[in-house]
This record gives sequence, structure tokens and C-alpha cells, in this order.
Amino acid sequence: MIYMPNLDLQHIPKSPGIYKYFNKEGTIIYIGKSVNLFSRVNSYFNGKSKLNFAKKKMVEQIVRIETIITTNETESLILETTLIKQHKPKYNILMKDDKNHLYIKITDTTFPKILKTRIKTKSGVYFGPYISTFHVNNILKIIKKHFGYGCHDIHFFKEGGGYNLDKYLFKNNGIISRPHTSSTPFNNDGGEKIEDTVINEYNQQIKNIKKFLKGNFQDVISSIEEKMKSHAKELNFEEAQKAKEQIESIKSLEINQNVRDAVQGDYNVIHYLEKFDSFYIGLIEIRDSKITGFNNFEISAKLGETKEELLKIFIENRYISDREEKIKCSYILPIKLDDILEDIKIELPKKGAKLELLQLTYKNIYEYAYKKYLNSLSTKGFTKATMKNLLKTLGYNQINKSLIFECNDISHLAGSHTVASRSIIENGKSNTSKYKKFKIKTLESGKIDDFGSMKEIMERRLKEIEKSGIIPDLIIIDGGKGQLNSVIKIIHRFKSEHSNKETLELINNLQVVSIAKREEELFLPGESEPILLDKESLELRLIQKIRDEAHRFAITFNRDKRIKAMKTNLLESLPGFGPITRKKILKTYGSVNKLSGIKKQELEKILNKNQIQTLEDHGII
Repeated sequence: MIYMPNLDLQHIPKSPGIYKYFNKEGTIIYIGKSVNLFSRVNSYFNGKSKLNFAKKKMVEQIVRIETIITTNETESLILETTLIKQHKPKYNILMKDDKNHLYIKITDTTFPKILKTRIKTKSGVYFGPYISTFHVNNILKIIKKHFGYGCHDIHFFKEGGGYNLDKYLFKNNGIISRPHTSSTPFNNDGGEKIEDTVINEYNQQIKNIKKFLKGNFQDVISSIEEKMKSHAKELNFEEAQKAKEQIESIKSLEINQNVRDAVQGDYNVIHYLEKFDSFYIGLIEIRDSKITGFNNFEISAKLGETKEELLKIFIENRYISDREEKIKCSYILPIKLDDILEDIKIELPKKGAKLELLQLTYKNIYEYAYKKYLNSLSTKGFTKATMKNLLKTLGYNQINKSLIFECNDISHLAGSHTVASRSIIENGKSNTSKYKKFKIKTLESGKIDDFGSMKEIMERRLKEIEKSGIIPDLIIIDGGKGQLNSVIKIIHRFKSEHSNKETLELINNLQVVSIAKREEELFLPGESEPILLDKESLELRLIQKIRDEAHRFAITFNRDKRIKAMKTNLLESLPGFGPITRKKILKTYGSVNKLSGIKKQELEKILNKNQIQTLEDHGII
């Protein structure tokens, strides 16, 4: 080790090794490595190298330099990595990763559970890892639906050589379900013994699920495709979209199988993304021809490093990490890197499975980065300036001192329980206290008519404006040019039916825009061509935010109405609950929904024990 109190640069050895820069407080601010310490360290001080602003600021703080000589570059890299982890210098890059190892686990208990997990242990069978939590959740829903298995914790206890049910196996939206078998081995209280034949049937289903997760899923895809076509034929597009997403989730399972067939050996597949004011690196680990991990890293350039320098730092760190675990693998990269350690084997594929893996890595990073970007926006919130910029882009003016944007949305399930919602953004923030929900009154039950529903909502909104004398700065319509034209016709008709000057002036000042979902195109009244905002702009995110809020609010209201209707219908179908009893319940408690919070002693005042037991058996209380 060489101690240099006066930065005597001439005594630095011309050998491989690492160097440490200290500030006046004695803190290490940077650790680097080189095959020639003399050349590298002097390059910071001799004026021949053009240092960027960040490096100049660092050099100004250096008061002491220490070096450690090593026998070769690999040893330098190992020592550098170790010391950076130990000291965490201000100007060194520290890798912060998103360990996205998500697995489906089937336990090896008598009645196996199917679980979602990020931790692998020695017990059980694991499938994955999977890229997306969304896909895994979809896959678990598919398993439950097609194999009759509740993907949740299952609790059994051993008793006298047999197994008894300890708890309800699966609870979802108040509905209890159990593994589908040809026998019914237990009653509701779990007191009946489960026979060996049932255990065998149950485990056969588990074997089928394992086959499915290993890649035998064509039968399931065909079944879902049939349902998707059926939903589309009935114009039930929400359910058709869910079916399509299920198929996409199943196809995501094919990734590992394709890799196993096409790529032999151990690889680290690495891609990068410069986006959203940050730099990201994505990594797919392949071990023994199987994908064993997905990781994403967000990296901050401390000294203005180029993308090539950041990739090189990352790869060398990864090389040391793998070396410590005695893993020797090649690296699949999208670009060539100069001056990288000779021991690191690089491949630059132009076609085939390895190129597809690179593309998959890039897609994975982009999704990760975009989600982080959206989360940062939701945390920060939008500003009044964003709203003003959007109005300016659309050619509109600010109307109110307190800027108000609103959006309406329609929701139904195959035409039943059609409802609408209105979301509000005021001065950049969601104003949930002003959100509204509406029952659509003019449509026949079961009829699907989004235009008719929007007509009713807009007519009601225009009457509100007439009464209050207040209009929003912008009304956002969820839909394309057709929906916009429909709304404009409603506005014109309203104007033709009113003669009050103040009302007409208000309506004339209405500012409307529609957003089409597929390409996120914006349409203005009287304009044939759409406006396309930058996909990453705050203005587009603002419109998407208010639209998504209206959609979420409408769907929630629709679901609540359906659940309420289901419970009401259920009460009518229960034995022992005639019109008089039902009327008594509604008069006492207001609705069936409120029964779940009532104690038995209270219910006994108006119901007998058999009726209370019936309510318990059907999950109402």
C-alpha cells in the first residue's frame, strides 16, 4: 500500500491494482481499478483527459490517495467489488436491484397447497420464475377454474390415521369452494372423515396441474378460446378481454420451455434502457438451460458515465458475484463493449432464440421502468401547470380559478346493472369527495347501449350545469370519435331546447375531448384528425389517470349492485324465507347486506334457529 499525503502522483506504481480517493474528512469518496494504476490515476490530474463536471467536482475533493497492487486484472476487480460493498463510496455506483423471482409452489403435503412465493426452500415443487405478478395471478385463477382447485392456504390436521377438514378451503368474495372430486368427503363443519379414494382423486388433480404448469396446456387454451369467442359474440367485451388475458398468461408459461429447447448452457442475458430520466439494466439468468431469475436494476450515474461504462460496471460486478458462487456463464448483450475483462465471454446475437431472450429482457425492463415512473407520478401527483398545459395543447382556455377536469364512464355486465360514474381532478389532485355514481334509468334490463347510457348521463349533467351555473374546465369522454360526436349532438339538442341566455352561454363554453383506448388518441369537436400526445408526457398521464379513476369507480359500483342483487335473489330462493320473513328482515335491517354484521342473539328476535342456520350455511352471516 502506498500513502500519498501530497498527491505525489509520480510514485504510483505501473501495476494492476485498485486506488482509493479520500476527502479532507478522511472518507473514501471513490474506489477504482486498473491494469495500470499510474496511467489511470494520473489521467484525473494531468489535464489531458477531458473530465466532465461531476468528475471535476470529485477531483477537487481529493486530498489523499491510497493504492493496493494486485497480480492481475481479475484480482483487481474482485478487490474493487469487495471494497465498494464495504465502504459504499459517494461516487461509486451501487447496484439496487428489483429481485423479481416469483414462483408457483406446490407443497408436498398429503393435500398439497398451491402457493405464490418469492422464496425457494427444499420442500415442495416450484414452477417459474415468472416475469409478472399479473400473469401468476391469472394462472392461479385458471387453475382454480379448470382444475377445481382453490389456490389458497389449506389447513388439515391428522386424527386417528385419517384427515379431517379444519377450515373452509378457499374463500373468495364470500363464496366457499373446495377441490372438485366425485365424492363429497366432508360437511360444512369439517367433521366427516376423508377417504383414501378422495385423497387419490385429489392428488390426481394435482398431477394434472403439474402437467399444465410444465407446458401441457393446449386443452385449457382451446377451452378458454371457445369462451372468449362466445363472450365476443354476445358483445360481452369485458369478459372476452379477461379470457384473452388468461390466454396470454398461459402463453407466458411457454418461455421456459422454449429456452430449454433452444439455448443450451448457462447465460446472463443483459439489456439496458435509458428512459424516464433514469438508466435501467435488465437481467435474465439462465442456468442449465432454464430461466432461473429475472432482475431489474436502476442505476444512477455518479460521474456522468456513458451507457457502455455503466454496462461494463454492471457486468463486472455480476461476473464477481457468479465467480463467488462458482458459476461460469457467458453473457448475451445487445451492444459491443470495449476493454472488458478477457475472462468474460460475450455474445451479440443477431437472430434466433438468444435474440428473443434479449428482446424479452428489454420488454421486462421497460415494464418495470414504466411502472416505477407511473408510481413516481402518483406519489408526486399532477400539478395545476400540467392541467394548464393540456388545455393549451387542446386549444382551450382556463375557465375556473380552481381548475376542474371531469370524466364519465359506463359499466355493465352483459347489459345488467348498467351504471355510470364521474371522477374529478381539481388543481392536479383527485377530488374523491366530488366523485359521483349513477344508476342508468332509461335502458331496459339486459340491453347493451353505451351511447344511450352516455346520452342519459350527459343530459343529467347539462341539467346540473343549468341549475348550478358552474361548468368544468374540461369534460373528458372515454371513447373515440363516435362517442364524442354523440355527446356533441346531445349538447346541441339541449341548446335548441333552451332559450335562457345565461344557460346558453354556459353550454357554449363547454370544452370537451375524447380519448380512444387503443392508441390513446385525443379527438376534439369538429376536428377530423386526432391529437397524439407523447406517450410519456404528464398531460397524457393526467387524462389516463382521470379516465382510469372513472372506470375503477364505475366497475366498483357495478360490482356492488350485482353482489347486492345476488344476495337479495339468494334470500328469495332460500327454504323457510317467505315474503313475510323477507319483509321483516328488510324492515328491521334495511338490506340483506347488513345481516353479516348482526349477532345471532339479535337475529333470534325475528328469526328461528333453522332460519339462522340456513343463513350461516349459505355464507350470508
